[in-house]
Amino acid sequence: MTDPGKATIYDIARHAKVGIATVSRVLNGSSRVAEPTRLAVRRAVEELGWRPSRAARRLAARGAERPRLAALMPLFSATFYHAVTSPLAGGLAAAGIDLAIYDVPDREMKNRLLDRVLAERACELLMLCSMRIGPERAAQLRSLAMPTIFVDLQQDGFPSVSVDNHEGAKMQYRFLRARGCKRIAYVGGPAEAHAYRDREEGFRAVAPDAPIEIAAAMTVAEGRAAFSRLFARDKRIDGVVCVNDVPAIGVVEEARMRKRRVPQDVQVIGYDDQPLMDVFGLTTIRQPLPEFGDWSLNAIRRLAVEPTAPVASARLALSVIERTTTRPA
Repeated sequence: MTDPGKATIYDIARHAKVGIATVSRVLNGSSRVAEPTRLAVRRAVEELGWRPSRAARRLAARGAERPRLAALMPLFSATFYHAVTSPLAGGLAAAGIDLAIYDVPDREMKNRLLDRVLAERACELLMLCSMRIGPERAAQLRSLAMPTIFVDLQQDGFPSVSVDNHEGAKMQYRFLRARGCKRIAYVGGPAEAHAYRDREEGFRAVAPDAPIEIAAAMTVAEGRAAFSRLFARDKRIDGVVCVNDVPAIGVVEEARMRKRRVPQDVQVIGYDDQPLMDVFGLTTIRQPLPEFGDWSLNAIRRLAVEPTAPVASARLALSVIERTTTRPA
């Protein structure tokens, strides 16, 4: 049973068997609520001894029709997340849903932000990108009846949209092998991003003895530095699989600076197919970036209206986009 004075608007919603948006409308004095529903919410308020909190006042100030989505994402790849959140932001604005984006560079920051956001009831909807949660956090989200979606990976018990990153890395390796590469190296990314870790695991599964370097900052300069280290270790490298398109550009630049012709001497393949990769001529694995945003928008709009609505998860298809950093078949 909820302690008197410590009840939240989420407790009211569960007690009255209505959605959080309905509770917000009643507390805000909206006329768009049927009288039996209004009475059920008022009864729950009285029985639970609810008192307005700072978060509830914030919710009331925004208005009953403006729930907030908190989106947590590690901005190692700003282009990827911009491609995902750009259509999402526009669609949410049209639906009357506010969007707050939080940069989460590591696990410690993720936990600190989640603790604060959930304790302050700073949102009505939650989106986690490229990060997982443990059983305790999952139980907390369920107890709060917090509608939550996951983007760029699967999380048991929650709706998600993702690709098979293990398979994507294997596709990269097999593609270079089919193009004649015999000594293939790998440029990975920060392990804090589960998608990058999954790709590295996929690569190791098909090339357990291959040389690997990590581009910690995921920039062009880090890609150059990673290839420089690889080249110092093994000058026989004739193929490079990259966890992301941006460091892949750095790999191409560094290879050419070292008089290694691309693709004649070294072939390079990226991952994502971010904007302008066709200009750079980068062969890459294409993720259907707009589809991430479209799925997320539809899921959030549905959960904003009906927090317990079933939302089907989606696994999107990957494809190889062949350009000039690899040789023709």
